[in-house]
Amino acid sequence: MGTRGVQAPAMAVAIRHILCPIDFSELTPPVVGWAAHLAATHGARVTLLHAYHLPVEFQQLEGAYLPPEFWSSVKEEAQQGVARHAEPLRARGIEVDEEVREGYPASVITEAAEELGADLIVIGTHGLTGIRHLLLGSIAERVIQRAPCPVLTVKAPRGSSEGS
Repeated sequence: MGTRGVQAPAMAVAIRHILCPIDFSELTPPVVGWAAHLAATHGARVTLLHAYHLPVEFQQLEGAYLPPEFWSSVKEEAQQGVARHAEPLRARGIEVDEEVREGYPASVITEAAEELGADLIVIGTHGLTGIRHLLLGSIAERVIQRAPCPVLTVKAPRGSSEGS
C-alpha cells in the first residue's frame, strides 16, 4: 500500500531567534520584511547582521595600506545602516539586536547563527546566474550549505537589475 492519504505527524516549529544578514542592497527591505513578519508571528527576536570584508582584489595589491580610521569609518557606517533597518522593527514591538562584524560574509553568518543559537536565517539571494555566479559565487548558497539551522532565502524583486 502506498503513502497516499497518510499524513506526516504534526511538528511544532519553535522560532525564537531569527538571524537576518543584510548587505544594504535593494534586497535588504524585503529580507528585513520577511524576518519582521516571521518574528511578529512567532514572537521571536531578530538579529540584524552586516558582515564586511576587504575585497580579494584589494588584498592582492602589494604594499596596499589602509589607515585604521578607514576601517573604523567602514564599521561606523555599517552600524548606522543596521540601526536604520532596526528602528522600524522596534517600532512594531519586535526585539532587535544589531551586529556588525568583519570577515567573509558566509563564514561570519554561519558562525553568528551558531553562536547566537539562531532558529532560522532569513537571507537575500541576488539570483546571479552564469558567469556572474561563477565569478562572484553566492553567499546565500554557502550559508545554506553550512548553516546550523533552516535558511529562508528571499529573491531579488522581479525586474530588478540584481538578478540575471
